Amino acid sequence: MCALEIYVLNVGQGDTAIIKTPQDNIVVIDAYRPPKVKDALDTISAHRTITHLVVTHPHLDHYSAVTGLLEDYDVEEVSLAPFWQYAGTPMYHEIINASEEEDIPVHFLAGYQRSYPDGGTYPALEGELCLELLGPPNYILEELDRRHLLKPNHLSILARLNCEGFTMVFAADAQMENWAHYDREGMLAEPCDVLRAAHHGSKRGTQFERLERLAPELVIVSSDPASGHELPDLIGSATFLEYAKDNTVALTAITGSIKITVDAAGQYDVVSYRDPTAELLSAHQPGPLPLTDWGAILSTRVPA
Repeated sequence: MCALEIYVLNVGQGDTAIIKTPQDNIVVIDAYRPPKVKDALDTISAHRTITHLVVTHPHLDHYSAVTGLLEDYDVEEVSLAPFWQYAGTPMYHEIINASEEEDIPVHFLAGYQRSYPDGGTYPALEGELCLELLGPPNYILEELDRRHLLKPNHLSILARLNCEGFTMVFAADAQMENWAHYDREGMLAEPCDVLRAAHHGSKRGTQFERLERLAPELVIVSSDPASGHELPDLIGSATFLEYAKDNTVALTAITGSIKITVDAAGQYDVVSYRDPTAELLSAHQPGPLPLTDWGAILSTRVPA
């Protein structure tokens, strides 16, 4: 039986998602803006244990809160993107060193990994709560590096959460080359209910054909275009405007942090935490998900 909670935090142009399983296990996928992440964790769960911490790739807007989590919480497992072709930053190295010092198992994922946060193995728990991690294959990274095209975003780990027919994809900062590999391997061929859009709505991570293929009813774009960031860009905004004609595309800067609750039948409900004075889960009760005006956002992206 599955009943879980998924939180996509409003952290500007960055990513933070927290999954609370039916057995109160906590999975964190990326962590940005330490105060918001810690407030959310302390609000969601009474214990201070993180079952699985995933850092999708070595960009600061995906891991700036991770060192603090390793210090303040009991972390049982860490998954990181491979970085053999890209060494990352000193702060990223601190994550690796801190994990080793605390004897936390660390996996550098360059392939496929399936886990069951509440326990079990395949196929005995087929249909139950399952987290799949899709890491970039070495041959793609080596080829991009040889052609001097490799960027840290290419290292992105994608995650797919499955529970009783409900599916959510967390696309990190996946680029077109990442998507092309998964297409060839047939690894993301199935539709999903919810998609956390790739690369904050950039043209290199967001294509209309991709949205049509995955067919999510809800797309979440984690970004704040009013804060000086260029994302979502012109192409991404136009894509979301078109897709939002028949579906919901939510920008976290407008909606605030989003909570998705999945019941035992795989049905889900969506609410948001929006407080103009303090965008914290502990500050107030959740309410309906506000609509995002993609036409207005697109107009700010069209050159004068």
